[in-house]
Amino acid sequence: MIVCDKDKLDGNRCNGAPDFIIEIVSPGNPADDYIRKLYYYKNSGVRECWIVDPKRKTFTVNYFQGNIVSVQYPFYSTIKVNIYDDLYINFSDIADLLDF
Repeated sequence: MIVCDKDKLDGNRCNGAPDFIIEIVSPGNPADDYIRKLYYYKNSGVRECWIVDPKRKTFTVNYFQGNIVSVQYPFYSTIKVNIYDDLYINFSDIADLLDF
């Protein structure tokens, strides 16, 4: 999932780096998601990136804007999206629906 602020949208795409990304770990190459992609996201201006690891059943929150990197949460958590003042995602409501 990729989220861009409305000032970056032109009706067709997001211009510039997205503000918020949720990445699902690839079972064949998890290092790519945890290291390489994370490096590119941070250096391209992404403000926050979450990594969903179905095997470990964790979310790793990387809040680059606040220099908070790699805070892990278990599935069934309620997690604040740091780049927004009042957005929380309660995964306990949907964790049972996830087919991991």
